[in-house]
Amino acid sequence: MKKAETKKEDVRSLLPDTNGGVFLIVIDDSPEFDAALRRVASLVKQKRGHAAVLYVIEDEGFLHWNFIERQIQRDKRAEAEEALWNAAQRFYELSGCLPGFYIKEGKTYREIAQILNTDPTIRALVLGASSSSSNPLVSYFTGKGLSELRVPLMIVPETLVS
Repeated sequence: MKKAETKKEDVRSLLPDTNGGVFLIVIDDSPEFDAALRRVASLVKQKRGHAAVLYVIEDEGFLHWNFIERQIQRDKRAEAEEALWNAAQRFYELSGCLPGFYIKEGKTYREIAQILNTDPTIRALVLGASSSSSNPLVSYFTGKGLSELRVPLMIVPETLVS
């Protein structure tokens, strides 16, 4: 079967048999992200599910000079791909498994809600938290964004040792 012909059901059949669903982790460069990644890796190692990592390319609304806009989009896409591969490598070191990938463009909280509402395999949204700084996604999804969640929100403190 060619790559372009791969169906969602076919991809799921390639995954190890666990009934745990998918833990969605949102990539950023904070210490809290690493804590969330470590926690999900621990759960995956225990055969409690799979992982997926999400990188959202924030839409900044730059609409001038078509050539420059395309170059900015290419640069942001390359940055997103590098961040995904780095996260996947770190996750593999921790768990021995590779996560699924999502790259989306738009507002991060909207893209998370859209994924959660369209992918029935996602079991939980996992976000890291720190006592020294506020995570805007944690603030959003524990506040006015709570009604957008159809899955549990798992908040992992950056000090948690897996």
